[in-house]
Amino acid sequence: MIPDRIMRKIERCMALSHSSNAHEAGIALRQAQQLMQRYGLSEQDITLASVTDHAVTAQAGKVPPRYLNALATLVNNAFGTQAIYSATPRLSGAQVRWIGQWQFLGTDGASQVAAYAYEVLQRQLIRDRQAYQSGLNRRIKRATRIRRGDAFAEAWVAGARESIVPVELSTSASEALEAYAERQWGELSSLTPRQRGQLRHHDYQAVHQGYDAGRQVQLHDAIQTPEREALGYG
Repeated sequence: MIPDRIMRKIERCMALSHSSNAHEAGIALRQAQQLMQRYGLSEQDITLASVTDHAVTAQAGKVPPRYLNALATLVNNAFGTQAIYSATPRLSGAQVRWIGQWQFLGTDGASQVAAYAYEVLQRQLIRDRQAYQSGLNRRIKRATRIRRGDAFAEAWVAGARESIVPVELSTSASEALEAYAERQWGELSSLTPRQRGQLRHHDYQAVHQGYDAGRQVQLHDAIQTPEREALGYG
């Protein structure tokens, strides 16, 4: 077991190795390499040590709808994280109810920020979807109401995606996230989100409205402030 203080020291040296001061960067890199060699560590081992995970409840059951899967992907792109979906059965009376959650993985604290961002965005998305559905003609069938609500929500995420600048993960960071996930959960199966049928001609109004609503979402860089005013709307 490598002492935590050694891991932190190597991380600090690796960070300093990118200093604009060439002399300082060279010394830091040599110190990091010496410590890594002494303890038999690779660069991926160091990155892996900085990986954390944070869970957030999904407004979904055993299988998430496609719009929530798209929202998790948006958050991953914005913060350089990966998300794993799981669902736990809960007994409610005589019925079993599945409670879904996303587990966000990231380095250097990104997982906590991503989980919070998803929580806030999901709340706004669900609220906007419900507001859209409440404005539909009450005579339409339940299946049509759900299909249009889902179309609105998927377009909402597409609109919100315009406000983000994707984070490019380094190869070592990406490999570290994969290694962390395998260590924590073993082999994972692929996720196929739920989709509510093909869109029909009159459903495309929902797409336009959802896209316009999503474009109003602003994902600020300083997402985790003391007041947690991470996301603005409008």
